[in-house]
Amino acid sequence: MTTILLLIIYLIFISLGLPDSLIGTTWPSISQSLNVPEDYQGLVTCTVSLCTIISSFFSPYLIKKLKPSGTVTFSIVLTVIGLVSLSFVPSFWFMLLAAIPLGLGGGAIDATLNNYVALHYKALHMNWLHSFWGVGTTISPLIISSFLVDNDGWRKGAIVLAIIQASIFIISLASIPLWKKCEIIFASREKGNQNNEKEEEIVELSYKKTFALKGVWFALFGFLAYTAVESLTGMWFSSMAHFGLNVNEQDATLWSSFFYLGITIGRFIAGIISLKVREKNMIRIGESIILIGIILLFMTFNVKIMPFAVVLIGLGCAPVYPAIIKDTPNRFTKKYSQNVMGIQMSFAYISNFLIAPLFGVVAKYTTFLILPYCVLFFFIILVLGNEGINLIGKKNMKLDIK
Repeated sequence: MTTILLLIIYLIFISLGLPDSLIGTTWPSISQSLNVPEDYQGLVTCTVSLCTIISSFFSPYLIKKLKPSGTVTFSIVLTVIGLVSLSFVPSFWFMLLAAIPLGLGGGAIDATLNNYVALHYKALHMNWLHSFWGVGTTISPLIISSFLVDNDGWRKGAIVLAIIQASIFIISLASIPLWKKCEIIFASREKGNQNNEKEEEIVELSYKKTFALKGVWFALFGFLAYTAVESLTGMWFSSMAHFGLNVNEQDATLWSSFFYLGITIGRFIAGIISLKVREKNMIRIGESIILIGIILLFMTFNVKIMPFAVVLIGLGCAPVYPAIIKDTPNRFTKKYSQNVMGIQMSFAYISNFLIAPLFGVVAKYTTFLILPYCVLFFFIILVLGNEGINLIGKKNMKLDIK
């Protein structure tokens, strides 16, 4: 029964990824279709990210009221509404309105399922689940690019994505009774595993007390920096290729999909490796591959290298995100994991809200070829954040909650 639920969660992770790469990979076409400047993508990203921040912060409250199943199902509905609205927008400002349900839905799903899987399933599944997110983000630009024979082709692609998303919603709605049964099974397993351990009761903390947890700032800034590396590459690589290196729109969109393809393949591989390798070492392996990709990304004098650079950055990103998520209950104990998970996901979207749009503004008045420098900067913060929390270590993790 828990296996069937896991398969459904896999499917929901595909739905989580479908809208994520839509705006960034097709922005050259969208900007021409709506007749807006290239840097306006940042405003759309800001809107989506602000809404995901809000829903991530309130995810513990939503879970308490609606349970994980209700929170996820309701959130999928919001993304369907967002995609349908997006396909019919008459102007850029209506696109900002369509971005609101997209962001609200995505943030709640992310925070809810990440903690749920981290608590109840093995690291293998955390990696593979996020690989299925990669399936969604890879399928999305491939679907859209097939419609880019004219400037409005992205609208037809958005409708196709909405139909896929609606189908996943129906499956999620039908699975609500299954979630309830699995909760009983998981609770029974937890009791069975407490032979020699004292039960850890889940504690609901205020935001002030959550931020007071020792080491939490290392985790938050490390996670923010990881998201910056991923979002800058995923959202702006196609623009760098098209506007900075004069690559045609279709090739730029296709190359951008290679980034998500790298993440998808990398997470399948990382899932197998995670059976033998601890989370902190999975993060280090990923960081090493990202660095190689960034070095290649600097070689803009040879356009043919760019697809390889973006694939390597995707492969490197693959194990980092799931490993950080999976390690959260270990870093901060199961008692506080949902509290940390909520603000951790919010910091990820704060990164999207501030960093990715700011890049668009700066690039417009300079050049999109500054992308490698920005990615490298946040990569350094990513490494410092993760190594900082490793230095603290769980045995020294004082949770001074008063």
